[in-house]
Amino acid sequence: MQGKLENIIDNLKQQLNENPVDIEAAVMLGNYYYDQSDAAQSIVYYQYALHLNPNQPAVRTDLGTMFWKNGDIGIAERNFREVIARYPDFGNAYLNLGLLLARGKHQVSDARKVWQQLIDLCPGHPAVDKARELLAHSF
Repeated sequence: MQGKLENIIDNLKQQLNENPVDIEAAVMLGNYYYDQSDAAQSIVYYQYALHLNPNQPAVRTDLGTMFWKNGDIGIAERNFREVIARYPDFGNAYLNLGLLLARGKHQVSDARKVWQQLIDLCPGHPAVDKARELLAHSF
């Protein structure tokens, strides 16, 4: 399995080298490194993809998650907040910001406000169930 993954990564890197504006290849590389918990490499490719097109809330949210994993809590928080400000209906950014506030900064009451904001603003969003679950959880 590891060899197959390395081939996929090598092919995506070659694809990106041949076509440096291939956003999909950059995002896929970021995703592969994300799945491998390689924060440094995923950050490189997510930032590159966002350089090509900054209007990708899922990529910016994943970038924030990788910054958090890398210990850069302030940068992670800024990315989550940017997604929420620009895409107020992107539920995963609320979930991640709340988790960062609760677990990374020990600001549970602020986290609860973020999750409640998601419920109030986007009641039909699939992330609302998780927000309700997190609100019911006692930290």
